Amino acid sequence: MAAKKEKATVKEKVKDTAKVKAPAKKKAAAKPKIVVEEVRVFVEGKVLEKKGLPASINKQFEEIAEREKLNDADRKKFFDAIVSNYDSIKIEAGEAVGIIAAQSLGEPGTQLTLRTKHYAGAAEVSVGSGIQRMEEIVDGRSKAKYPTMTIYIGDEKLKNDLKKTELFAKSLIDVRIGDVIKIREYLADKRVVIELLEEEIEERNVDPALLTEKIEKNLKAKGKKKKNTLEFIFKGDPLLKIRRALNKVSATRIQGIRGIEKTIVFEEDGEFLIKTRGTNLKNVLKLEEIDGARTTTNDIKEISKVLGIEAGRISIIMELKKVLDDNNIRVDIRHIMLLADLMTWDGEIKGIVRTGITRNKASPFARAAFEETVKHLLDAAFEGQVEELQGVVENIIVGQPIKVGTGIVNLVMKGK
Repeated sequence: MAAKKEKATVKEKVKDTAKVKAPAKKKAAAKPKIVVEEVRVFVEGKVLEKKGLPASINKQFEEIAEREKLNDADRKKFFDAIVSNYDSIKIEAGEAVGIIAAQSLGEPGTQLTLRTKHYAGAAEVSVGSGIQRMEEIVDGRSKAKYPTMTIYIGDEKLKNDLKKTELFAKSLIDVRIGDVIKIREYLADKRVVIELLEEEIEERNVDPALLTEKIEKNLKAKGKKKKNTLEFIFKGDPLLKIRRALNKVSATRIQGIRGIEKTIVFEEDGEFLIKTRGTNLKNVLKLEEIDGARTTTNDIKEISKVLGIEAGRISIIMELKKVLDDNNIRVDIRHIMLLADLMTWDGEIKGIVRTGITRNKASPFARAAFEETVKHLLDAAFEGQVEELQGVVENIIVGQPIKVGTGIVNLVMKGK
């Protein structure tokens, strides 16, 4: 009996040792669990939907119901109306959202083209509000043809005082010395007379003393002052050197921000705003007097560079919506949002052009269907690219069913 007990004890020890020495098995990465509990949908512990609505809409509903002090009956009616409306605008699985968005934006674009021809030379066209502006945004051009900024004032004293706001607006204009002076050259005597233009100096709110100082500093000479003129005599300098020095003086900035050509002050909702012709968002946002959270520009590429790609995406949506609204064209904003997502998904704004989005498509047929057909097909053949026939365009080309809508279903049911 004692021998049997010893054997059992040895076996137990061996088992315990094996447990200790056995390498721990690596746990597989936990997949996000989606659990449906009554009327709530959880993803990794967070509520994604509650009572059939996204969490954000539920939050807004609660805020409105509390603010309006709705009773139980009214709350139920209001909530049922929201759920009904939300369910009606949900997209069905397999819906060809891309094609619908293209159609929904393409047809209004045609209307804008016709309207532009009808109103040829109108003011709305000259400021880039019609098809030109829409084309500029969709093409993802590097610079806006008519760049403008809307500057909101953050300083409470400044934004309610028209005179102070106008002076501040003038100080933003990019003023070069050549804008406020007139140069007369007497090359035979190597003498130059610079006239300070009083009207231009007053209009642009330039300090005459600072102007004189900058002119003398750039010419590296002391001028002889007579009323509104400065006279310089260059005895030993060659004529080419004198001309280069004068050109440099004319191009020197005396005040303002690079790129802002003109400013206009106007009133909106009880405060004064500044509209500019020309844009320089990066430098304007550095000014203490302005409200950086609301100040914006219509140059989408500049917004994405200064504030990031998400801000660029939002600006595409807002600018396209504004163009359509200005022309009384109503388009569901989700079509515009889909286009903006497509243009910005890889972190850079890319236009719907052959050098933009189309160039990066994996399908050779999709690239060939847009522009430069022969070139794309030859390149694909030389590189040995394979056509997977996954998209809409490729399947249309080869005459196969399109994999959207009813074409996405592969299930075949057999009767008994």
